[in-house]
Order: sequence, then structure tokens, then C-alpha cells
Amino acid sequence: MKTNIKKLAISALMTALCIVIGLVCKRFLTFGAIRVTFENLPILLAGYLLGPIYGGAVGIAADLVSAPLSGFGINPVITLGAASVGVIAGLLSGYIMKTNGFLHTLTATLASHAVGSMIIKSLGLLMYGYAWQMLALRIPLYFVIGIAEAYAVYILLKNKRILDLAKEGRK
Repeated sequence: MKTNIKKLAISALMTALCIVIGLVCKRFLTFGAIRVTFENLPILLAGYLLGPIYGGAVGIAADLVSAPLSGFGINPVITLGAASVGVIAGLLSGYIMKTNGFLHTLTATLASHAVGSMIIKSLGLLMYGYAWQMLALRIPLYFVIGIAEAYAVYILLKNKRILDLAKEGRK
């Protein structure tokens, strides 16, 4: 029981972090369909630390709360993209936890962004009327963001307390 409460508390913290980061980036770093943001970092961390179910749940919760707060309606396709970032990170992180290398972290993070941010969320943005040409700029953007987030996750997982938390959360 104690472990489930800890997982829920960590998930709530990651959800809140994601919402705050997203709102700050939406306010200051948005250029049409292009937004420089690290709001997926807490979703990735939830997936890495707690597994795919919690990672997906953090993505869903964060999107359902942040969309209305930022003046947008809830788009189920974009919510699915946010969830897939956490699910894919959670699925691929089991291997990362065993090796704990930067290349594995980078691969898992880029795979999460490729599916969730570059493909699924971009399809959701098409529903808002954005042009394909504008959305094509999301690919190099999320490649760079993915590298930065992978490095942040790699550094965090080097911390013994966080690595222990990840191993405990994966049980």
C-alpha cells in the first residue's frame, strides 16, 4: 500500500511539473505550431521511474488539465500523443535501468518523441488547421529537445537516490 501511495504522489508531482513547464513555455516560447518546451520531461521521468502505466497516466492528466488552462480545448489526439510519450518511455526504460547508458536513454527518449510528439501530436495539430509545412518544423525541433531531455534524464538517473526510486517504482 505504501508503494502505491508513493507512486501516486510522484505521479501527481510529475503532472504538476508538466503543467507548469507547459504553461510557461506556451506563454514565452510559442511561435505558431512551434513551441520550444520541455514539458515532456516529467512525463518521460514518470515513465522511466514508475513504468508505462504511470507514464501514460501522467501524460493524460497533464494534457487534460493544461489544455483548458492555456485556452485550448481538449484534443483527444494530442492527449493520446502525450500519453504515448510516457508509455513508450516506460516500456523502453526497463532496458535503460539495466545499462544506464546515455545512448540507451537517448534512444528511448527520441523514440518517445518520434511517436508521441512528432507523429501523434502533429496529427492532432492538423485538426486545428496548421499546415503540414509548419508541422514539418516540429521534427528537427523535437529531435533537439529530445537530445536535451535525454541528457537531463541521464544525469538524473545517475543520482543514486533517483535510481533507487526508479528501481523501487518499477516493482
